[in-house]
Amino acid sequence: MKQWIAVFAALPLFFVLNGKSGDALKGTWSTTVSERKDKIHLRISYGDDSYSSFGISPSEFTGLTLSQAKGTTGDMEFSLVREAGTISFRGKFEDGEGSGHFNFVRNEKYATDLAAGYGEPTEDDLFSLAIHGVSIDYAKKMANAGLSRVTIDDLVSMSIHEVTPEYVAGLNKFGYLHLTPDDLVSMCIHDVKLEFIGGMRDLGYTRLTPDDLVSMRIHGATVEFVKGLKSYGYENLAADDIVSMLIHEVSIDFIKYLDSIGYKGISPDDLVSMEIHNVDQEYLGKLAALGYDGVSPDDLVSMRIHGVEPEFIKGLTDLGIKNISPDDLVSMSIHGVTVGWVKHLEDQGYKHLTADRLVDMRIHGTDE
Repeated sequence: MKQWIAVFAALPLFFVLNGKSGDALKGTWSTTVSERKDKIHLRISYGDDSYSSFGISPSEFTGLTLSQAKGTTGDMEFSLVREAGTISFRGKFEDGEGSGHFNFVRNEKYATDLAAGYGEPTEDDLFSLAIHGVSIDYAKKMANAGLSRVTIDDLVSMSIHEVTPEYVAGLNKFGYLHLTPDDLVSMCIHDVKLEFIGGMRDLGYTRLTPDDLVSMRIHGATVEFVKGLKSYGYENLAADDIVSMLIHEVSIDFIKYLDSIGYKGISPDDLVSMEIHNVDQEYLGKLAALGYDGVSPDDLVSMRIHGVEPEFIKGLTDLGIKNISPDDLVSMSIHGVTVGWVKHLEDQGYKHLTADRLVDMRIHGTDE
């Protein structure tokens, strides 16, 4: 795109609409009232299967007011004048719904200038550029922003999603060079702001990829959340770990609680597994009251998976079966040892029952 710079240095930035009516792209249009009070929803169809649908303010048109677009009119004409060309509309509105025909006349000067950086535009290209208001100045700046393989479709997409030259320059300063338009569009769609990137870098996350940043923002990552993780010793985590914690709602408050009862530095995988299987503050508190504090995260998760409830442990304790290991509790639960069954055995005269014996009796059907 080096040629673009030289061409722009020699050409003044002004635009003349000199397309010929015989070259005009034609089609139909319709509008409905938008949810936003200051906009209407415009749908444009042309060719065999081409269409565009978007919200637009009537103030962007020449010869159309908001009250007309949301009311009832007779036949009328109005236009959308852009640097890439002019779209002339004919039709009418009735109770806030409009319809009619349009034709597009390209700006030959714009097309020539654009070709210097992006290759010869087609009529469809120019129409799309006009619809979305892509200026030559924007095209020039994006061509010279150091991006990889920018096409006219990319240019339109970046403009729609508000990828600005300033945003690209900010990314460059953070070391994100030669990004693809798809990366930039995805980052803007998912609100990857420069402030977020800068905040993450301040916390030591200097090698996050565009995909990492997008994934983190999709799942609600904030600088404050990552700072909270760091305060409890979770530094330089993989982006996937942060995302997994967010997906499974591992909160800073939960980590704080675990830290307060002696669970320090639990791995992200264990935190996620505990949240998935509902090893929560209530469960841990009830276990601690029964003497089961300091149980490993793996054992806690296994106990939850296999339905080992505090009430089960208390019931066994009340029957004199005490200090049962987490493994034995899980085995008893898996094999159907219940408090009611153990009480039945004791009523039948069984004494000195242990976890191993109870499981063995259940496995072999000895229950009376």
